[in-house]
Amino acid sequence: MKKKVLILGSGGREHALAWTFARDDNVSEVYCAPGNGGTAEIAENIKINLVNLQEVLRLAQEKNIDLTVVGPENPLASGIVDLFRKEGLRIFGPDKYGAQLESSKLFARNLMAEKKIPQPLFYSCNTREEVETLKGILELPLVLKADGLAAGKGVLVCETDDEFEKALKTIFDDGEFGDAARRISLERCLIGEELSVFAVCDGENFKILNTAQDHKRAFDDDKGPNTGGMGAYSPTPLSTPELIDRVGVEIIQPTLDAMNYRGHPYTGFLYVGLMIVDGDPYVIEFNVRMGDPETQVVLPLLKSSLFELLWNATEGKLKKSKVMVSHETAVTVVLAADGYPGKYEKGMKIKGLEKVKDRLVFHAGTLQKDHDIISNGGRILNVVGFGKDLQSAIDDAYNIVESIDFSGKYYRKDIGKRGLQYLKKGDTND
Repeated sequence: MKKKVLILGSGGREHALAWTFARDDNVSEVYCAPGNGGTAEIAENIKINLVNLQEVLRLAQEKNIDLTVVGPENPLASGIVDLFRKEGLRIFGPDKYGAQLESSKLFARNLMAEKKIPQPLFYSCNTREEVETLKGILELPLVLKADGLAAGKGVLVCETDDEFEKALKTIFDDGEFGDAARRISLERCLIGEELSVFAVCDGENFKILNTAQDHKRAFDDDKGPNTGGMGAYSPTPLSTPELIDRVGVEIIQPTLDAMNYRGHPYTGFLYVGLMIVDGDPYVIEFNVRMGDPETQVVLPLLKSSLFELLWNATEGKLKKSKVMVSHETAVTVVLAADGYPGKYEKGMKIKGLEKVKDRLVFHAGTLQKDHDIISNGGRILNVVGFGKDLQSAIDDAYNIVESIDFSGKYYRKDIGKRGLQYLKKGDTND
């Protein structure tokens, strides 16, 4: 019998999830809470406050939802999985304890230290004085991370003394990260290639979906402030079968073993953010949900059933599932509002979507107003291009970008360039 799925969240990641489930033979109906202008076209949007977990629970009960999938990290950190499980409802994601792998950088760092999982040297700091003192030990470049959740923006990379002083001002004087920065993880900055690995976990076992590379900085050539992500591509040239095997053996499995030992088997997505240094993987961060915008390139390449994968994971039967992935490459470019991640305008009418109806465009910050789609966030749309290789997928994505317009449209023009450079480097070494 086909099942009803509820997706929590309103961004591009959630639109990608809704699109994937809407095409799944195992799924009868898809609901998005609250959803966006794009999900409204393929699912039923339900206006809801995700902070009110009881309200979300009532919705799942009233609609007889068979499987709830949590998009963003905040409901997981607040314990939505614990609440649903207590009421006997099936939900995919880690419990509140497990969500600390993302909601507390220092929880994750300490767990990795305990299991000898490769990671950069780090120190836990509570005060500005501690950070300044430890800077002398770690030396520049270094990274300051707010311990708590800061909407993907609580990471400050300091390559110079000036950047270090600005970071201290941002955290301690301006208090930009609020309570999230009551504790700081001060880390040695690793220099290498970034790689993200996405896995589905059932408490004991895992299956890797794919790899991707995100582009966090606001401007071309990785300049400017950190954002939620300005684009991504999947898979990455770095992800050799040997490296992926090492990530599974040295990082993912020990993490699952540690959570099991602590009495909180980890069920959910596990997003492993890595830095590859001289061929070795080091964990930069864990996230306990799919990435945004990486989901928008990972899921369209998945050829097997996502529903079956997640359903089996909630039953501890992940081994029964197969993961089949396309041999194509996917690239997503984020169309943002001018000024993002700082101040930006909302309410701009988006033109040209009818020209790209046969292409893949995920909505991130949009609303449907009468017959129009209008902007309602900093990251507005994610266009997705495909190709037999990275270059052709990049060309395809930017071809879609040119067809869409709105006032103050901003996007990076170099998504995937790092991957091309890596491929070129690899060719040179042959």
